This record gives sequence, structure tokens and C-alpha cells, in this order.
Amino acid sequence: MAFARIRGNPVSSVSLILLMAISSATAGAGVATLVSTIGATERLFALAEAPDAVQMHVGPLETASLDSFVATHQDIIDDHQVQDALQLDNQDLRVQGTSDAARDGVMDLLLVTQSPRFDFLLGPDGTPTNVRDGEIAVPGYYADAYDLVRGDPVEISAHGDVRTFTVADIVHDAQMGPSLVNSKRFVVSEGDWNDLAERLPVEHIITFRLVDDAGDRFAEAYRQAGLPANGAAVDGSLLRLITALTDGIVAILTILVSIVLLAITMLCLRIMVLTALEQDARRIGVMRAIGFSHREVSSTLLLGYAVHSGLAVLVALLLVFPASALLRGGDVAPSVGRDDPGNLAMLLAVVVASVIPTALAAQLLRRVRRVSPLLALTRPGVSAPTRRRPRPLRWHLPIPVGVRLAVRGLTTRVTAAVLLIVMVGCAVALGALPQRVTQTVAAPDFVTTMGVGQSDLRAFLREGGDADAGAQLERSLHDDPDIDRFARTTSFRVALIADTRTEDVALEVGDMSAFPLSYARGDAPAVPGDIALSTLAAEEAGVDVGQSVEVDSGGASHRYRVTGVYHDITNGGRSGKTVELHGDQGVPLWQTFVIDLRDGVDQRSKASALALDHPAAAVTELDRFVHYTLGDTVERLKTAAMIAWVAAAVVMLLVFALRGRLEAARDESDLRLLRLLGWSRGELRTIALVRSVGVAGAGLLLGWIATESLGPGVLGATLSSFGGGATDLVAANGWSLITGPVVAAAAVVGGLIASAHSPALLNES
Repeated sequence: MAFARIRGNPVSSVSLILLMAISSATAGAGVATLVSTIGATERLFALAEAPDAVQMHVGPLETASLDSFVATHQDIIDDHQVQDALQLDNQDLRVQGTSDAARDGVMDLLLVTQSPRFDFLLGPDGTPTNVRDGEIAVPGYYADAYDLVRGDPVEISAHGDVRTFTVADIVHDAQMGPSLVNSKRFVVSEGDWNDLAERLPVEHIITFRLVDDAGDRFAEAYRQAGLPANGAAVDGSLLRLITALTDGIVAILTILVSIVLLAITMLCLRIMVLTALEQDARRIGVMRAIGFSHREVSSTLLLGYAVHSGLAVLVALLLVFPASALLRGGDVAPSVGRDDPGNLAMLLAVVVASVIPTALAAQLLRRVRRVSPLLALTRPGVSAPTRRRPRPLRWHLPIPVGVRLAVRGLTTRVTAAVLLIVMVGCAVALGALPQRVTQTVAAPDFVTTMGVGQSDLRAFLREGGDADAGAQLERSLHDDPDIDRFARTTSFRVALIADTRTEDVALEVGDMSAFPLSYARGDAPAVPGDIALSTLAAEEAGVDVGQSVEVDSGGASHRYRVTGVYHDITNGGRSGKTVELHGDQGVPLWQTFVIDLRDGVDQRSKASALALDHPAAAVTELDRFVHYTLGDTVERLKTAAMIAWVAAAVVMLLVFALRGRLEAARDESDLRLLRLLGWSRGELRTIALVRSVGVAGAGLLLGWIATESLGPGVLGATLSSFGGGATDLVAANGWSLITGPVVAAAAVVGGLIASAHSPALLNES
């Protein structure tokens, strides 16, 4: 009977199987991506013995003070080490015959030797990589960018001395692997490192392994000790977050898509169950009349849906592996080892997502218990007859009769029509929202929601280099006719003193009005004594706009008034901005120049010229900076958005095909009567077409409203975990303009497919 039903109603059966398969495959792909990302990140950090705290430092370093600090804080510090890294300019690295100058000012290249005790750089087999003289181990970011494999040559130029290395390994770096981290470590042998150290500047990477839950105590103790801290500082939790971020965003988005698809699938299954009960009313009545119990009838019918579910699992297994591979791509946190828990989780998610609709079918089939054999044999249907009499058609209105019949069909079944409109709206939002989120993240002005002002160029000078480099660059920019305007800011490490804790933040000091940010609340600091804080810094300090906070700089505390709160995904999401820093300026970190060019000046050429004239400064175009840091995330989001769009369109086509079959089953007598009155098949299809177009149009409007209203919150929830927040979506363009109409059009096509079957003119007597 189950297979006879599939043969007798192939459109509905195939539609249901595909719906179950799509929702199950999407759920499996999302769960696999999330579990694999989390599992691979944890395995990577365990095998690499990743540090719990990292402090970058440029300039002289006294290791004796560090050793003394560790000796007096053995209750919170388990181990520490200092890794010396050589700074390499991007244009001095040639890969596959191409200079890496395109990433100049974006990526900081560091040449290191393998770490001695922890913070290992791992090879593909999960063990610390070891290279010999003349060999180099390349980070995965560069291996993906240049399609590098073992044996490829890499050239390094150190003040004109060009040396060729052979790629010996592709390394996985728990600390600097993701594209969001703009430092990358290349591993060379100790002998090669010593040779290059004679011609390249040195930077120190100070790393610590802490006892459990000692992060806050360590940060406070390190700050009070006044140890070297003129570079970026991150903790282990932030390292884990950044490492899992790229795939994590895509996985969460895909899981949300699968939940919506599963909900739509369950609604469609409800439609199919009701359709089957309408079509099999007399058969059910006969079975009940000859002695079958309601449980036996329900079990017989449920077997058919179990067969559908089983076939859906097989189709989903064919779809889920390529979909998961597309979403995961080249893992930032690779799955080291053979066993990937994501595969098991993926299979489990596919099975569970396929079983849930079957459980719903079992619940719906319980209504067979309420079917009277006599009523089922005398009335063609199991649903209760409507008590509401339809209004008579007004024949004098200048509207085609088919249109009026279609409108009356919608108004007499308001609940069903509203349900369909909501389903179309969900599908439109499901297809359009990921596209809009992706476009927003990829937009040039998105950086204003990242703690960075919108500009053409940015120049960055770290402390520890030439002390006059900042003043020289400022004079050069002031006299350059190609420069329209610029602003200079200096960042210091200060402490925000809250009620229960003290938190270190990077405080940027300078004019904040020239290149403003997008503030979540309040405004930019305008006068001395004002301060703006990032979202995470404000939350941890327990303050908001209008309140005050104490800032400890150089051992002296001063009170500032909070004028604004902004989103920031730089500096670990913890930063501040002020016009003037009171008292001792404390520990300087870096200087930033934000530059706008005059119309007609080429950004790439000007950035190269400034970098050549001022070698101490890292100069880059802002859009190039975003491309090389967020580019991998954007590409994954594009893949997830395309999958969501295709799935939404296919689902709507299947939904309306199923719904059309239900309406045809319910209205079969009326349709036969119209055929006997002389209506053609085309005129009957017009009724179905008008209904589909009306519902699809209303759903398209609802989906557009939902996208515009929910989009900022969805994007904000995605970014909030690392300092971001709700952000307005950019204006729709390109693919996002046609996403909603295509999904709505798919719904109309599904309605037309369902109307292709017309009732026969037989046995009308």
C-alpha cells in the first residue's frame, strides 16, 4: 500500500521526500561543520599546547625580569617562554614567482624556529614540524593563497641577499593561523634563522601557560609588574574564538537555515497527511467497517510515511557530504587525526531530522480514531464540514469570474492562506537574509562597525622602532598634494577600573571626529575628559553612556565620562577612544594614521609610494585590509547564502505543489462541476494561478519586511561574541535583489505544477 501510494501520487511523494532530504541534509551539514570546527580547534590547541596568554613586544627585552615574575607567581603560572621572531617585509617574500607585496601592510610575516616547550607549530600529522637547513614550513593561510605543496620553492630577500627555501611542511598554528590574525609564522631551521637574524629586525613573542582559571589574576599581576607590553596582548579564550570563528559563523547560519527548513517540512507533511486522509476517506471507512481498529489503520498509513522518511535519509546522505565539504572548505582549525566527530554528528543529525516529521505524521494520524465508518462512507472527506456559507459572487463586478473564485477560495480558508503567506515569507527571508548579511560584511563601510573609521588608506607604526618615524610621516602627509586629509592617533595600554575587576584595554588618543565610527549608543568623545568604550569593554566595566569610569595610566587614576559605545572586533574587542589622556601616558603601543586621498589619486600606487618612503610604517588600502582579513569568512558566507537561497526556492516549489494537490483533493467535486458547466482546463488553472500569485506576492512583502527588520539583529548576534553588534544592512544589490522574487516565483511554479491535473468527467451520476 505504501509503494502503491507513491506510484499513484508521485508529485506529492517525490516532493515530500525531497523536502525531508533537503532539511535533513542542511541540518547534517551545519551540525557537522560546527562539531568539526569545535573539535578540530580543541584538538589543535591540545596538540600544539597552545598558550593561555600572549604578549607581543618590540625592542630590548630583559628575560631576567620575566623569570623573576614567574618565580614569584608560581601559583598562577605553569610555564613561560620567549620566542624570538624575525620581521620580514611582504615584498621580500616571493612565492610561486610572485611577490607577496599585495598583503603589505596587512599581514606581518615572522620567521621563527620551532618552539622548545609549548606553542608548537604542527605538521599535517599533528606533530611539531621540524625543518632542516634550506627548508621552510609555510602557514596554512599562505599555502591556500598560493596553492603550495611540499617541494615548492619560496624565496626570501634580506637586504638584497636572496635565499631560496624548499617547502617542507604546511603548518597549523593555533596562535596565528586564522586570516583574522594579521601575523603569520614561517618556520625555518636554527642555522638559517641565525643567518637571517643578522639582517632582519627581531620581535619577541612572550607566551605563558597558566593554571586553571587564572587568566584574570595573571593579567592584573602582569600589569602591576610593569613588564614589557608594547604590542598586542591576547588570552587563550580569544585565540580559541578567533580560530573557530570563520567556520563557526557559517555553521550557526546553516543550522538556523535547517531549523526553518525543518519547520516548513513539518508543515508540508501536515498538508500531505491531510491530503491523504481526504483522498482515502472511503478506504478508511471500509477498513473501519470490516473490523480494522483505528490503531491498525493508523499504522498502515504511517508505514507509508516511514518509507518516505527512509528514502529521504538515502537522498540526504547523497547531498550532505558535498554540502558539508562546501561549507567547511579549507579548515582554519584542521581536523588533526583520522577520526572526525563531525561525521558521526552529521549522520545523527540527518537521521533525527528525518525522524521528526515521521513522528509528526504519527501524531496527525491519531485523528483516524475520530472517523466514523458511516460518515466516511457517506461523505468524501474526514475533515469537519465548514459551517460558514460562502458569499455569493457578484456577477456585475468587472472582474473575471476565475479571479473572483480564486479570491473566494482564499477568503473561505483564511487560516490556510495565512499559513501559506507566512511560509512564503519565511522562505523569502531564508533566501534573502544570508545574502544581505554577506553583502553587508563585504561592504567597504562595514569597517566602521569594527572599531575602524572609513578612509582610503591606513598607516600603522609599532612602538620599538624608529622614534622619529611618526613625526616624519606626519610631515610628509602634511606636505603631500595628493593627501586630502589625515588624522593621527596613538594607542596606549591602560587599565579600566571597575567595581570588582581591572581590565586592560587599548586606548586610542587623538581626534575622533575626522573619521568617525558608527556608534551603537551615544557619540564620539569631543573634549578632554570624554571617553568612548567598545561594547565588551563597557560591559565588563559595568558602565554605559552618561556614566563615569576610572582609567589608570602610568600609576595615576583619572575619571572619564562615557559619551559613546561602539562595536569593535579589533584588539580582542576591548578598546577605548579619547581626545586626550590625562597624566602620564603609560605604555605606548602603536600609532595609526587614517588618510583620505584627493579625487583621481590611485590608492594602490599611493600606498606603495608611502611604504617605500617610510619603511617603518605599514601602509595599506582599507578595502584591501578587509579583503585579506575577512575574505575567507565572506567566501564561506557566500557559499552558505547560495545553499540557503537554492534550498528556499526548491522548498517553495515543493510546498505549493503539495498544497495544490490538497486543494485539488478537497475541491474535486466543485472542479468537476465547473468542467461540466463548460470551463476549460486552462480556466481552471487560472484559478490556481491567481491563488498562487496572490499568496506569493503577500509572502514576498512579508519576507522583505522580515529581512529588513531581523537582519541587523541576526548580524549583530553573529558579531556580538567577539565585540560586534547590530548593524544596518547595506542596500540590496546584485543577487540579493532577485533572491526574494525568485523564491516567490518558485512558489507560483509549484502551484502551476499542482494544477496540471484536472478532474475526469466520469461517473458524475
